[in-house]
Amino acid sequence: MLINYDEYRMMYEAEEKLWWYRILHEKVLKEIQNRFQANKQIKILDAGCGTGGLMSFLIKHGYENIQGFDYSLDAVSFCKERNLDVQQTDITNFENVFGQESFDVIVNDDVVYQFDNSTIANIFHTFQSILKSDGIIITNNNAFNVFYGTHDIAVGGKQRFTLSDFEKTLENLPLKITHHTYWSLLLSPLILVVRLTQQIQLKLNLIDLKNIKSDVTVPSDFVNNFFYQIVKLEERLFKKGFFGSSLFLVLRKKL
Repeated sequence: MLINYDEYRMMYEAEEKLWWYRILHEKVLKEIQNRFQANKQIKILDAGCGTGGLMSFLIKHGYENIQGFDYSLDAVSFCKERNLDVQQTDITNFENVFGQESFDVIVNDDVVYQFDNSTIANIFHTFQSILKSDGIIITNNNAFNVFYGTHDIAVGGKQRFTLSDFEKTLENLPLKITHHTYWSLLLSPLILVVRLTQQIQLKLNLIDLKNIKSDVTVPSDFVNNFFYQIVKLEERLFKKGFFGSSLFLVLRKKL
């Protein structure tokens, strides 16, 4: 789990600006709107909410019935600065925190990479128990081991995923994946160059692991907007991406 206060500060400062967060938040909003149309009264849980950027984004779009939790007290503190309804809770042990079938939407973005597959299965078992029968789970996760780099180390990442990984992990749960897409395809060559370089540096012990930092930094306005527009073009070209550094999933209960 993220334990570095400076990483949370970087996240807090970047969430409303960085192209990657903007794209992810828009993807989440689109899926909520696709499922619930104009209904803004739905109940939303952000499980592993970090510093609350997504929650603030959804509130700005009219979804005020939203709450979140995170294990980190630093993350919760930053959420409180945004006046969000957030509590400190352990995602590996929250089955008694919320009532059965309490939420229409559960969002879990870039959290479960910290855990082994059995723990992930337990987390999603709890998700399905607190999800309403017609609700959805939205989850974004880092994808493909070839993209492994210093960012994974900085945020405590134990693994990266493919669609088949999730299908296998969740096969015994009453959940089905209704939509999936990999993304950042068009930026993948650039990301790969950076990450493969990092992998070589790690093997040669050229990186100080004690002072390692994530990729959560905002580039210049021009570069940031350019990357954002590239991914928006990708979304127009491919309804379902087949490669990229992130895997975006929507799940529903099996009825």
